[in-house]
Order: sequence, then structure tokens, then C-alpha cells
Amino acid sequence: LVVGITVTELTAGTIVANLGYDHVQHPHPMFAGDTLYVATEVLGKRASKSRPEAGIITMKHTGHNQDGVLCIEVTRSALFLRRPAPQ
Repeated sequence: LVVGITVTELTAGTIVANLGYDHVQHPHPMFAGDTLYVATEVLGKRASKSRPEAGIITMKHTGHNQDGVLCIEVTRSALFLRRPAPQ
């Protein structure tokens, strides 16, 4: 859910592939009618060794409900297109 919410703002048109999810935690349940607020923190980035036009970014997504209670936390890595180098 938190990954889907971030697509239009973070990854639309630039993501090549999701590479994996780690540390998926649900410390508090969500209920029908709850509002989920999502924040994303970039934990790291590096160039892809096999695809020079792409890079790998590791992100941590957190989701809090309307009361500020942490409901979900997930770390993921994804392959993104890189900007061309300045000429």
C-alpha cells in the first residue's frame, strides 16, 4: 500500500524494476476508514554495474494513520533510469 501511494510522486516514468523488499513490518493494524500518510526516505544510491543507463536506489517507506501511529514500515530497492551526464 505505501509503495503504491508513492508511485505518482516518486517513480512514475523512471522506474525500471523493483528489486526487492526488506524489513517489512506492520507494528499496528489499519482499519476501514483510516487515513494513511506516507513518507519516503532515500537510504542510498549507486550506479548499476550491468546497466549504465540505470541506478539502484534503496528507500524506506513509512505509513502512519490519522493519529500519527506507525502502521507499516518497509525498505525496498529499485532500479531507476538515470539522468544523462552533462555534456
